[in-house]
Amino acid sequence: MMNKTQPKIGVVIIGINVAKYLADCINSVLSADYPENLLEIVYVDGGSRDDSPDIAKAIEEIKVVELKDRHPTPGRGRNTGWKVLSTPLIQFLDADTILHPGWFNQAIPRLDDKTAAVCGHRREIHPSKNFYHILTEMEWYYEMGPCRYFGGDVLVKREALEKTGGFDDQLVAGEDPELSYRIREQGWQIIRIDAPMTRHDINMSTFRQYLKRAYRSGYAYAEIGLRFIKNNEKLWLRELIRITCKALIPVALVLVGFLIGKVWVGVFLALLILGRPLFRIHRLRQHFQQSWTNTLLYAGHSALVVYPQFWGILRYFWGRSFGRPLRNKGVILETNSDN
Repeated sequence: MMNKTQPKIGVVIIGINVAKYLADCINSVLSADYPENLLEIVYVDGGSRDDSPDIAKAIEEIKVVELKDRHPTPGRGRNTGWKVLSTPLIQFLDADTILHPGWFNQAIPRLDDKTAAVCGHRREIHPSKNFYHILTEMEWYYEMGPCRYFGGDVLVKREALEKTGGFDDQLVAGEDPELSYRIREQGWQIIRIDAPMTRHDINMSTFRQYLKRAYRSGYAYAEIGLRFIKNNEKLWLRELIRITCKALIPVALVLVGFLIGKVWVGVFLALLILGRPLFRIHRLRQHFQQSWTNTLLYAGHSALVVYPQFWGILRYFWGRSFGRPLRNKGVILETNSDN
């Protein structure tokens, strides 16, 4: 019997070339501990070359929108999805995630006049598969309670999306924190609750994939950090400055050492700066509750990831100077991001 106090929820799933994951994602929503007649699901395909759209179309309850964009973005897919729906609540999901069956019942009571969005725990399906999966699993550890921003999986009031206009559909990365910022600017809060929300598969196995992810994050830090530079809360400006300093100071120290004839002094000081995360390894281990080995891997990652991130920052400034922003390549070309 339907509980009249339970609201309708629209579920927006986005993806490109996600045939491997899509059916499991959709079925996790359909099998959630929530009345199926109160769920509306739309899959928005950014421009797949595999049979992702056909997989979704084969499931009777699913609406399918094929954008076939030349330059698809996550924000464009999500905006298309929530605007197709008419429900008061919108759950956003990436197609490579699996929704926890009890998530809706945990999250809905936390939405009120003050709270516009609720997120929970995202965890990797294969957290120990390799170095990259270990790092990603550790990165999903966030603060509980009121928080600055959500990621790709979140339950949001439709009212907040309408008032802010939704996602910035031009951003190739960082669209979730950027919208979070604008939602909070309207006076709402975002909370992260201590409850399982989704399981995710980063599906990363090569160093090239790792570098590309870091590169894109650096680009996003620059684009969004400078966007709000005049606001009271300068979202990601601190991160932008931190990455730039951590990348340039060691290089500058080595160069100065060379110029004054004390190369080894410069190298030693540069290594001290680069190795700073290693000096915090005990605190990192307490925070992540991981083994010493995994914590050491994370500390090494923290020391070196600033370089591909800084390259992404430089790419942003180059694109801004010459009118060549970073763009995703869609169905007409490829589905991988531009370099």
